[in-house]
Amino acid sequence: YSGGSPEPVALGNMGGLAGFRMRIGRARSADGGRTWEKMGVCLDYDEAEGVFASWPRILLPSKDGNPYKMIYHAFNGKKWRVFGAESLDRGATWNRTGLILEGGSDDEDSFDFSGIGTRAVVPWRGGLLMIYEAVCRVGKHRLGAAYCADHARDGGSKWEKIRDIDGCSRPGGPILEPGTGAMGPWTSTVVGTPYLVAMPDGSLRLYFVGKAGDEGHSIGCLRSETGDISPGSWRSLSE
Repeated sequence: YSGGSPEPVALGNMGGLAGFRMRIGRARSADGGRTWEKMGVCLDYDEAEGVFASWPRILLPSKDGNPYKMIYHAFNGKKWRVFGAESLDRGATWNRTGLILEGGSDDEDSFDFSGIGTRAVVPWRGGLLMIYEAVCRVGKHRLGAAYCADHARDGGSKWEKIRDIDGCSRPGGPILEPGTGAMGPWTSTVVGTPYLVAMPDGSLRLYFVGKAGDEGHSIGCLRSETGDISPGSWRSLSE
């Protein structure tokens, strides 16, 4: 999990922000997940990456003896980027493996120019699928997609934005935009924090946070019966 300290962090003209200095912690449960015991920080922030380390996702190895993999993101005051770490002792300690995925830094009109933040990863079509929260140059949030083809060998270290997605103009997407299509008007201000579930029949369920205007945040869910990720593949659960 990730948690923020009261230490103030100065970002641009915003002054000191409490809770923004996030680190990744570890907890364990001895009763099947009913109660948990905190075990302390397992991955601190690194100034070379940004002002925090947050939102970890753990990929368990397919074979005993292979390392656990962690995917997390950091923010350096300008860009959100996704990094990796691995553990050889079943998650007790972690070593950084470097940058995994970043936004379209060479294209100011890219939907992920300002970076990639929260993300979800599931097995998909022989590899791993990542649905990520992207931020453009003017701060609009959309959802994009990346793929790891050879996760059995590299454990989810080599990712590429998916190209040639039907209905998408750039690598990675966007596969879903706020307030349009299946997202509905209640997401017109922002969408983000995706959580993806791969169903036994090959379909996908995508949970996310949405917001419209001054209303509070809500949680939504879309489905793709075919398991495809193009914008036209998604439907609300009520359809």
